[in-house]
Amino acid sequence: MLHNHSMVGFDEQRLLGAAAAHLGVEAPLESMFRPPFSALVAGLREEAGLSQVGSWRAGARLMEALGQRVALRAFEDDTPALAEVEIRAPIFITGMPRAGTYLVHNLLARTPGLCAPRLWELQRPIPPRRIDERWIDRQIRSTRTAVEQVYAASPELRRLHPMAPTSPEACSWLLRASFSTLDYALRWHLPSYVEQLLDAEPRAAYRDHRRLLRVLAYRHRYELRAGARLVLADPWHLCHLDALLDAYPDASLIRVQTDRAQAIESLARTCWALQRVDAKRPRAPAELRAYCATLVDAAREGGARGVARLPAWRLIDVPYTKLCEDPLAMLEQLGGAIQLPSGAAALDDASRWLSDCGQLPRRAPAAQPRANY
Repeated sequence: MLHNHSMVGFDEQRLLGAAAAHLGVEAPLESMFRPPFSALVAGLREEAGLSQVGSWRAGARLMEALGQRVALRAFEDDTPALAEVEIRAPIFITGMPRAGTYLVHNLLARTPGLCAPRLWELQRPIPPRRIDERWIDRQIRSTRTAVEQVYAASPELRRLHPMAPTSPEACSWLLRASFSTLDYALRWHLPSYVEQLLDAEPRAAYRDHRRLLRVLAYRHRYELRAGARLVLADPWHLCHLDALLDAYPDASLIRVQTDRAQAIESLARTCWALQRVDAKRPRAPAELRAYCATLVDAAREGGARGVARLPAWRLIDVPYTKLCEDPLAMLEQLGGAIQLPSGAAALDDASRWLSDCGQLPRRAPAAQPRANY
């Protein structure tokens, strides 16, 4: 990690120069990722309204992502066996943001025959040359500390999005090193970055997503050789389904369907809770709703275009209302649909998880509530 990134501020050239010097490379970023990186840096400097500590944290995340790009290239060069790893028929869960994808992902992760990368792995996808239990334990402890720090800064997040180092998490983590995920726009207020990303050509970022997923698959290669399928989730895949399906042509899709107004309200609450961690002051609810409406509408439009490419047997729609009514019944139905029936042990495990974290979604009222976040 580069420790003096706060000295260079959010100046693109100085950031890249400092990262290159620290990492010992000529350039830590390929040319195709300069546009989203430029938009992200400009947004952090001009729009996000970051506090001094928030600026330091944002700079650290940029440097970590640049370091991950260099580490990925090195790992690929040093690991010839990586080329033999196959990602067969992955399952992607998507849908309106903050409207059930997390719930479906965590339920399906309890199904035998499916493999879901965990939060600590997604945060640290590039391992050292030799992995041992001590390294894994350190990553889990580090991830747990980071999660608790976020919850301490914004306690509302614990209820909105419970996380644990060893639980599944969104694969948007695999797009951060390409600086091409709308997750950045949830953490920080970045209207110009959103505009750039929605207009950009995302295929290079999804090729990188596959490169990083292959590294994770290499770590789970024995499960995959035994027939396990990877199951991943990210609501923002809806915006770029064409690029996702180009990177994973044999993928299946589970789409959680919900009401637009409900999705906007839920996403606005999440943005408020996330952005207050690094910002000097929270945004007004009306401003957040307008910001989130742009994100939700982009996801709806992208999803409508992208699903036309999928044959019916590779697309499973999950109504959010039915998911709320009986999550375990929905888990059984999904297991049957993907030909991996959920047995009693998986249902018991899922039931315990629902009880432990209180992940029983509530139906939103028909009218959008007037919330003071």
